[in-house]
Amino acid sequence: MPNNVVLSTLVLLLVINLIGFLYSYLIIKTDFFKQFKLQNRPHRIKDFYKRAPLICMNISILMLITGLGLYYFSDYIIKDFNSVWILIFEVIVVLIIDDIYFYLWHRLMHENKFLYKKIHKVHHRSITPFPSEYLYVHPIEWMVGMIGPFIGIVLLGGVSVYSFWMILIIRNIHELDIHSGLKSSYITRYFPFSGTNEHHDMHHAYLNGNYASAFSFWDRIFKTVIKGDRKFHKL
Repeated sequence: MPNNVVLSTLVLLLVINLIGFLYSYLIIKTDFFKQFKLQNRPHRIKDFYKRAPLICMNISILMLITGLGLYYFSDYIIKDFNSVWILIFEVIVVLIIDDIYFYLWHRLMHENKFLYKKIHKVHHRSITPFPSEYLYVHPIEWMVGMIGPFIGIVLLGGVSVYSFWMILIIRNIHELDIHSGLKSSYITRYFPFSGTNEHHDMHHAYLNGNYASAFSFWDRIFKTVIKGDRKFHKL
């Protein structure tokens, strides 16, 4: 894999997550976003500073694993670009496989008391999330969760580098969006089967159910969607 492709990929990931940091700071520190908030609980700037070190560690892990994966395994995961239609197909298939993997891993961490207490509880210190808190997770949870897209890529026999970039962009921006604590945009809200901000925010507020991320139909299929009005949990 040419070094410029690896470097471009790492810069892409860094820029997206730096924008996520800025977005998080603006949501917490300005009044503009209050009209769009899903919960009445306030964001606290001290949480932003307190959680930044772990978030930065996980950004580093993301860039390290992605960079090494591209550099050493590009022959297995990257193939030539053929057409826009194949790119769309590759992106959709990988995102679906990644999301069912995430659903199963996420649900396991909730239903297994040991995994929840020792690993996933870190992420659920955030009841009212801000965008960058998608990275506020135990490093083990983060690294295991990163396996999903690569399963899809390997099953397809590799994807083009443009498909790979699109997957990274969609995956990272979607995570920043659903952890924003803000109402979904009209595009997201009415996109078929989309996991909306409301869907994931309820997971943080109520602690169980709504385990899917990108596609909410997994929760409907496996009957783990949150229904009705429940009291907010307390840590």
